[in-house]
Amino acid sequence: MGEKLQWATLKNFPWMVFFVAIFIWIAIAGANFYYQMQGGFTGTGPLFPISVIYPNQFLWSGFVFAFLFLLTGVYAFNYSGKLNVYLLFLVAIILVVLGNLSQGNFDIAFLQPFYLKGRQYYADAINITDGTVWLRDFTKNLEHFQLHTRTHPPFVTLLHYWILNVSNLETLAISFFAIGCLSFFILYKILYHLGFEESRRKWMLLLFAVIPAVNIYLLVSIDSLVLTSTLIFLLGFARIFDQNKIDVWSFLFIFSGLLLTNLITFSGLFLFAFLGCFSFYFLLKGKWNFAWLSLMATVLFVLSFLLIYSTTTYNHLDTFLQASHSENPDGFRLFHQPFIYFVTRLEDIGEIFLFLSFGFLAVFFSKRSGTEVFENPKINILFFSAISALSAMLLTGAYGTGETARACLFLVPYFLILLKNIDSDQFRILFYLCLFQTFGMQMIGNFYW
Repeated sequence: MGEKLQWATLKNFPWMVFFVAIFIWIAIAGANFYYQMQGGFTGTGPLFPISVIYPNQFLWSGFVFAFLFLLTGVYAFNYSGKLNVYLLFLVAIILVVLGNLSQGNFDIAFLQPFYLKGRQYYADAINITDGTVWLRDFTKNLEHFQLHTRTHPPFVTLLHYWILNVSNLETLAISFFAIGCLSFFILYKILYHLGFEESRRKWMLLLFAVIPAVNIYLLVSIDSLVLTSTLIFLLGFARIFDQNKIDVWSFLFIFSGLLLTNLITFSGLFLFAFLGCFSFYFLLKGKWNFAWLSLMATVLFVLSFLLIYSTTTYNHLDTFLQASHSENPDGFRLFHQPFIYFVTRLEDIGEIFLFLSFGFLAVFFSKRSGTEVFENPKINILFFSAISALSAMLLTGAYGTGETARACLFLVPYFLILLKNIDSDQFRILFYLCLFQTFGMQMIGNFYW
């Protein structure tokens, strides 16, 4: 009976959507590769939609860690009901560590992403002698910095400098990872406020840890810090939905997330676009409370950067405009390279989908009973506000070099909260498919830019 039930469960999963998604990926990737081999230029990498990948060194230690990752994931998911939430937080962190140690060792997983390719923030941070002077002259010297330093606010590189100034590279890596790991705690609180049952919250923690995008990029990337700060922002809205009112703490979470995110990345504009879409939805219903909240948060944000300017002479707006010009020197790509504009937009969306996993896509696009993802009105508002915000950014030509699985890591929670009401059997299969895809991706390559 148990075997029949398991077989029935497997049969009920939307395998057709799963394999169609894989087929579409192979077809588009194949067409892109063939076109490039014929001398064409699409503005994308040869392994569409993956923007950056370097072959794994296939060390024996990496195989050991990879299989430990698999075993830990399977065991933790099967016994999650018997584990308390604090132990699950630890397991989720261990899953991220083991997934990345599949690269071979601590140096490859934790340290090389900073120094190996010589074009990271680290390369500029080690040349800073006086942080105050460096920040003052940042915009003036913008074109002399590494690509990532040029296209981000200066506080990212300064954060490297401040930590390195008191310690070493190992401390820098562990500090970034520790900040990124706060996302597990914040996500769990968000799920609580959105009404997830305890058993589903536990499963969501484990799924979050093995989603390819999170497992690969949470370890030592700046985008893990962005994930944490944007989750603080989302926590504010989850609290409001739970309490049916805007309180001081909810506003502080929203404003703090908005400010912290924009201090370290220009992708923080996503949060402003989110506020706009979210407020517009409620304005259509005749409710002004979220419009006033957004206005207050924006005014405080502007005052914060005016304070930074008055004390350091750093001009955030001027830096943003120069960074935008540096990334798009010829202006809006649709007007002068429409084909490349279209293909890179497709690449951006495709990479987000690929790093969410094919298992997730199968559930997301399925119409089968038990896979309904748009059943909760409040979650739908959050999700579609996020998608509308990102769509607006993509239409402007943002993320012209791809890498959206990393740069849009903040989008993952908005997809995952859609899984609140899906059938437990469907969730279980989704988890294992995601676990095995991440296992394979961590084994075959290094995805750090």
